Amino acid sequence: MLSLRNLRYFCAAFEERSTVGAARVCFVTQPAISSAIGQIEEELAVRLFLRQHRGLAPTPAAQRLYRLARKLLADTEAISASFRQGEALPFALRVLPSLSLAHTERLLQQLRRDIPSLALSLPDDESPADASLTSAACADEGTEFVTLWEERYVLLVPEHHPLAVKESLQLADLHQQPFVERSHCEMSDAWQAALGRDTVLPEVRARAHSEEWAMGLVAAGVGVTIAPLHAAQARPGVVVREDCAELSGLRRGIGLAFHAPATGTLAQVLAACQRWAAAFRPD
Repeated sequence: MLSLRNLRYFCAAFEERSTVGAARVCFVTQPAISSAIGQIEEELAVRLFLRQHRGLAPTPAAQRLYRLARKLLADTEAISASFRQGEALPFALRVLPSLSLAHTERLLQQLRRDIPSLALSLPDDESPADASLTSAACADEGTEFVTLWEERYVLLVPEHHPLAVKESLQLADLHQQPFVERSHCEMSDAWQAALGRDTVLPEVRARAHSEEWAMGLVAAGVGVTIAPLHAAQARPGVVVREDCAELSGLRRGIGLAFHAPATGTLAQVLAACQRWAAAFRPD
């Protein structure tokens, strides 16, 4: 009989495309993930993954099993939640729009697992919040800030753009280049100021108000942009240039901003976030 634990580990490996990544998410060792996958393969007499240089490649059997396992695990969680005692713990978390959706999703899943009674809401900028998942630069004055992960900035270029194949890059190469400005990013004004100081004047062809629009415009060949690395990972039509010297050491810290002291539900949320950050270190 299939084990729910094994199915949970399999789903993590499927989502992470890596036994090492799955181990971080599940707070177990890598051999535990590999053993779970092996047991499922033996019980079902199928092969679930092909081991490749860059990670795990799911087979059609794995894709089918993932859909079924995800539904089963969700149903199991719903049954458990319906019998849990205790009042719901309301918590309003404001989330910066330019954050990695994948990292944010994993963190919120961890909060649900660690605090089953948490009634999470995501208010807009005009509504009060108990805490903010944001960048250090955007944390409100007077708040405490606990870093959970860091993001590197890179240059994103349409795949057929000359800069996509240039041997080496500098910010000066952006001079008079078609540019997509990410107006939703807190670093936008700083980039414009830095480029102006070095007399680097890209030609702004578009101003995107969301990560999805910015990446879509780059993929469509409208222009290049500067963005956190997560924005274009595995995005068709976009070449990620990580070799621009002026960007190589630049990072932004992402974390939880809150008014001290952290007590009650806030203390539980902070502890869960820190446990997640200790096990999962996104690049």
